[in-house]
Amino acid sequence: MNWAKAKTILIIALVVTDVFLILAYGNFSIAKSEEFKDYKALAAFLGQKGVHVEAGIIPKRSKDMPVLFVQHAEVDYALKQELVHQAQGSWTVSDGSDEEYRRLADSFIRELPDEDDVARDIKKNAVFEAVERDGGSIKAIYKNAVDGTTIEQSHVTFVFKDKELSGVDCQWLSAVNFHSKKQRTISAAQALMVFMAQALDENLGDVHVSSIEMVYWLDENSIDVESAVLADTAFPAWKITHDGNEAAFIDAYGQR
Repeated sequence: MNWAKAKTILIIALVVTDVFLILAYGNFSIAKSEEFKDYKALAAFLGQKGVHVEAGIIPKRSKDMPVLFVQHAEVDYALKQELVHQAQGSWTVSDGSDEEYRRLADSFIRELPDEDDVARDIKKNAVFEAVERDGGSIKAIYKNAVDGTTIEQSHVTFVFKDKELSGVDCQWLSAVNFHSKKQRTISAAQALMVFMAQALDENLGDVHVSSIEMVYWLDENSIDVESAVLADTAFPAWKITHDGNEAAFIDAYGQR
């Protein structure tokens, strides 16, 4: 995301939000987002602008959060290949249900050795997300969640073909530590207003929001690296998923 442009949009959106809330509810301070009650009115207002969202999926509270320092890492290739080889033939699917693919992937994670730093981190923080089917390929996808917050762009995926484990795709960001200072984050309502401004600016037309969640996010351009280990900083962001698997990330600090 172009953060400079996002900041400009944010300022505009927050002004619009203030005006909207003051007109609708009188003397209301947006800084006190926990006092906001009428999410149906907010959803209706967004819908008039082309951003369709159910009031019930909008998170009601935000919290102070620190940045998170991470390392780009990968399970040792030889180790991964050995584990996959051991699993082939012995870990096969019988009924082909999503639950069985997940059970086998869970078993694989439990077998990861504690001696490997990344494998140990995966065992600690991998959280099941979904089973996806694409032609003859089945994928069991696990996200990386630290203290209950997902690190976006960090996952381990188990690939099955012909009801047998055929490979492991690992793009992992190991959490190093949190910054000592926590900063205030904007509310989900404010993030939706920023998203609305972006959608209008980019002429996206009607968009349909399916979920909103707080994640840790970093620039995708910094992930595709040849270095085995690279330190980076992940920032809190509101992830707004819409129109299938499309996602927008709104800087949860508002301005930096």
